[in-house]
Amino acid sequence: MVDFTNLNSLAASLLVETWFRLGLRQAVICPGSRSSPLTVALARHGGIDCVVSLDERSASFFALGHGKCTGQPVALVCTSGTAAANFLPAIIEAHYSQVPLLVLTGDRPPRLRHCRAGQTIDQTKLYGHYPQWQTELALPEPNMDYCHYLRQTVIHSWQKCFWPGLGVVHLNCPFDEPLVPLEDGSECLEHLAREFDEEHFYRGLTTFAAMNQGEAISLPFSSITSAFSPPQPDFSRLGLILVGVLPGGETPALLTDILAIARALHYPVLCDALCSLRNYDDGQTALITNYDFLIRCPSWAKQLVPKQIIQIGELPTSKALRNWLSTIDCPRYILNFHGENLDPLQGQTIYLPTSVAQVADYVHSQGLTPDAEQKSYAHSWQEKQRQSQTMIISALADAHTPLMVAQLAHCLAPQTNLLVANSLPVRWLEFFWPVNGDRHRMFVNRGANGIDGTLSTAMGIAHRSPGETVLLTGDLSLLHDSNGFLNQSQMQGNLTIILLNNNGGGIFQTLPIAQCEDVFETYFATPQGVDFSQLCRTYGVEHQIITNLWDLKEQWPRNNSTSIRVLEIIGDRRQEAQWLKSLQAQFSCADSLIQ
Repeated sequence: MVDFTNLNSLAASLLVETWFRLGLRQAVICPGSRSSPLTVALARHGGIDCVVSLDERSASFFALGHGKCTGQPVALVCTSGTAAANFLPAIIEAHYSQVPLLVLTGDRPPRLRHCRAGQTIDQTKLYGHYPQWQTELALPEPNMDYCHYLRQTVIHSWQKCFWPGLGVVHLNCPFDEPLVPLEDGSECLEHLAREFDEEHFYRGLTTFAAMNQGEAISLPFSSITSAFSPPQPDFSRLGLILVGVLPGGETPALLTDILAIARALHYPVLCDALCSLRNYDDGQTALITNYDFLIRCPSWAKQLVPKQIIQIGELPTSKALRNWLSTIDCPRYILNFHGENLDPLQGQTIYLPTSVAQVADYVHSQGLTPDAEQKSYAHSWQEKQRQSQTMIISALADAHTPLMVAQLAHCLAPQTNLLVANSLPVRWLEFFWPVNGDRHRMFVNRGANGIDGTLSTAMGIAHRSPGETVLLTGDLSLLHDSNGFLNQSQMQGNLTIILLNNNGGGIFQTLPIAQCEDVFETYFATPQGVDFSQLCRTYGVEHQIITNLWDLKEQWPRNNSTSIRVLEIIGDRRQEAQWLKSLQAQFSCADSLIQ
């Protein structure tokens, strides 16, 4: 698979073949001249699935989505200049979400830089500190020393996609002319081709796969006390577990380990809807979903204060929950299997360098028996959740969009991939996504919380995914990445887009800025007034307006063969914001209302 046609062909084919032997199976390629050697080598390889994308930003988020879904690096290729700059938002998201990406940017040779050669910018460390490793490759040379250098650099780049955690690697790849695979008549290359022994060259090459959560840095839980000075959790104390987005991704084993810890300790679990744990109900664990509403009641918030907290992953999204936590004077232990600071509250948190699996093993080995106080505490959470659910169900009868979101969980086929766009869809999900046992897999670009690339990320998740993929998005998020529809012919899979169209930024309607009526609508809500049926028709995408819950439930199982469809739910952001404010106000005096 090594191509000795010319120097660039040799370098690019060595790169691609080595990555393939290490495990590369997916590439996303943007058209361009300076990256031609890489494009040709990937396209001609035969063992790597190549998706071609016109828009670099859409391409990068497509690669991000596929990396999220598979946990494996995706090669992302573009030409020189501003094309490479368009990758930055997805690289930032991949960095914070811990998604493996292998970014390959074509470039001119050093002698053609800083002299106004066309389509040339300074690409050295273009992405700042966001890659966890980056380098510029040497220009190709016709000798075995260069081949050995390239092989070892590729091996290192692949390993750095996985270690010390999942992340981004950037290789800037300079190429001189000729960029196309035309023979240059080099005797050195002919001699090199004769002496090159491919079997010997790749001897001993082994794959390097992702480590389990915390494997690289964690210690057995039982050894932490002797190795670290901070106080350790006393599992006999009154406690609860917080679970948010899990950096580096989720596995069924990780989620079931969290449930095992909670069952053994009899701890209630306050789980963000952006984590898949709400979809893993075992009927035994106290999974609390209405915490944002519960703690708005002052008397309940006081009754539910624990004596210690175990945090797994990031904090849940809820601002009300974060405000409550900042008032609680009890230790909060964070299972810190990636070594990151996961406390935006800047509290006196204690980091435990161990994995969820090791804590689960330790708790199981101790045979702990929860006392009556802990059982009563967990029961109190469950009872208040039951009471709050009655109030919420009653209120949902008067809400259109929130009701649809709450019922969506009961419409989807088991094990559906669900990507949730940032801003208001995230809030609707956290407020109203119910506990269920269907093992839906949740995705979100919560690393940097942006709305860019949402559609393309969903398409990357759907690409070659065996199950169904659903995107829950607002109108502005979808419009921001409408170029992603151009990748429809490349996507091998199916995607349903649940479009919550309230003609503007609904999240701003819930914020204090909505009171500034002179500037709010034009500068913050930014209504676009787009007819989505026409937009979908332009891209050849199926479109349907959903007016009621029955229409929504009829959409599953899917009865069409189109790869992408849009189900549009039209809402009123002003009414919905007022409805939510009213519901939250009810909980501020929930104790007296229920009595």
